[in-house]
Amino acid sequence: VDEIEAFRSKCRFVVIDRTLSVGDVYAEAKRERDPPRRAAPTPSVTTVAREKKVLRRPLPTVEKAELRTRRQRFLNFLHDLDDNDHARELARELVTVEPTFDELSGALQQTVETLEEGGSVDVGYVREGLREVLGSLQRNADALTWLLQLKRMDEYSFDHAMEVSVNMMRLGSHIGWRKKYLLNLGFAGLLQDVGKTRLPPELLAKTEALTAAERETVHSHVATSLELLYEQSGLPTEVMVIVSRHHERWDGSGYPRGLRSDDIGLASEIAGLVDSFCAMLKDKPYRPALGHQEALEELYALRGTQFNTVLMEQFVQCIGLYPVGGLVELDSGEVGVVIQQNQVQRSRPRVLLTLDADKEPVRIYTVIDLREAAHADRRIARSLPSNAYGLSARDNYLG
Repeated sequence: VDEIEAFRSKCRFVVIDRTLSVGDVYAEAKRERDPPRRAAPTPSVTTVAREKKVLRRPLPTVEKAELRTRRQRFLNFLHDLDDNDHARELARELVTVEPTFDELSGALQQTVETLEEGGSVDVGYVREGLREVLGSLQRNADALTWLLQLKRMDEYSFDHAMEVSVNMMRLGSHIGWRKKYLLNLGFAGLLQDVGKTRLPPELLAKTEALTAAERETVHSHVATSLELLYEQSGLPTEVMVIVSRHHERWDGSGYPRGLRSDDIGLASEIAGLVDSFCAMLKDKPYRPALGHQEALEELYALRGTQFNTVLMEQFVQCIGLYPVGGLVELDSGEVGVVIQQNQVQRSRPRVLLTLDADKEPVRIYTVIDLREAAHADRRIARSLPSNAYGLSARDNYLG
């Protein structure tokens, strides 16, 4: 009561932004008719950080009011899809996991900065963050998949490392690996390219073919990564092995040692495959970003040569043709975001339309389920990169 009176004396009005709340706090108003189906999430990385007194970077700048409004409108839309439990669960998990994701991304940045300065990192803190992200992945993998679409930026950003880490854990879980092994995969995904921070920026931005000397410099980032990580206590040996081998290839064409087939190790093969896939989805100095399907097709053509055929098949099954959060273009010319995959007919997901046939933003959210008879004559023409038709990753999320 005292707090309310203090607000009244200082403020003309107070706006509560539920999109910055997490878990069931967002859905409080709906609890009477839509009670939560699972227990509250475990304490966030923020709580753990306070207890351990670990310094973190500040959370990203608060979004502008217009974007917050659009985001809340979209999440409300998902919650109000009374015929679809999947959409409501997706909305809940999105608001639960995004702060955790941002905290772990901040921990990753601090870790990299500490490594560059020659200091010791708190491995346990990062592992705790990974454990929370893994929990979200196991509760609702679609929410994290969509969140990764939001965060997708340039190839060498911290968010690229986060994307690699999450997808490595997802593939590991798909093939039946359990907690300790999944956390090692996630840890390696976060740190396997930390040595690239020591490469000349102009080399990473080069659009022409690299010379032999420049390729050798780029390849040296593996040794640099190992050098930065070697002195860290508590870092599992398996993580170091993955870091050392994630650029090796099935046919021996990789680096630094030219290992072949089973000598690489399955964990390192997962790392190399996922890293290659995630890099294809981003704009590069020498090539624009590929759509999800295009990237899969390019990698699939390399099965049996650069990549293990069996692992490649599992990867395709794991992430699907049209993942949740991915942009697709229909044969009508309309553009939409996949909000639910169809495990039986993978080419016919549930799609939220964002652009009409003239590529103009839609005024009202519309969901079409391509499995339904009413849409039997509609097809997905192609998947799109996240920035297609001027749409940013955040626009994909907000609609």
